[in-house]
Amino acid sequence: MPDPDFNPDEKEAPIKALDETDIAFLKNYGLGPYAAPIKKVEEDIKSIQKKVNEVCGIKESDTGLAPPSRWDLVSDKQMMQEEQPLQVARCTKIINPGTDEAKYVINVKQIAKFVVGLGDKVAPTDIE
Repeated sequence: MPDPDFNPDEKEAPIKALDETDIAFLKNYGLGPYAAPIKKVEEDIKSIQKKVNEVCGIKESDTGLAPPSRWDLVSDKQMMQEEQPLQVARCTKIINPGTDEAKYVINVKQIAKFVVGLGDKVAPTDIE
């Protein structure tokens, strides 16, 4: 529906450029009273977090591995030669739980089920 007051022969008013006060007003329009302090605090938090990470030397990794500078390949190779390879098993049942004579029924995938006791390096709290 066309505007009844519109006249195509009438010249449009010249476009007035915004001055600095108008621009400042538009930048602050819609902001709450604490917007500037909150933004400053967020920037401070980011900078402090960056400093803390630099001091700690922590860099997040998707793999969970330590950086290569912290690897000890010689001792890892020695440990692999000294110890037997471990297998992952699922504990299916605990016989006599809470006693010194507790036995555990474990299931090693695609091999068999075994009744075992705790090893030297395993605590009863490690078993779920």
